[in-house]
Amino acid sequence: MDSGIRPEIERATYDEFLELWDRGAFENQRLGQAFYNHFRLHRLSDQRLLNGLYESHGKKALSAISEIFQIS
Repeated sequence: MDSGIRPEIERATYDEFLELWDRGAFENQRLGQAFYNHFRLHRLSDQRLLNGLYESHGKKALSAISEIFQIS
């Protein structure tokens, strides 16, 4: 990932993830961890932008997601 280019996630897909989160589909996971796993971010070769996302939770995770990804 080039530091000037933000990876894009479709709004509908992101909203679907948040709905699953609200329904408790990711039991025993932090929000950042659930997001990372749900979108299979481990497959990205460059993990630098994702530093700290997996460990984050709540508002911190939502903030990190909005900073890292372009939701459109």
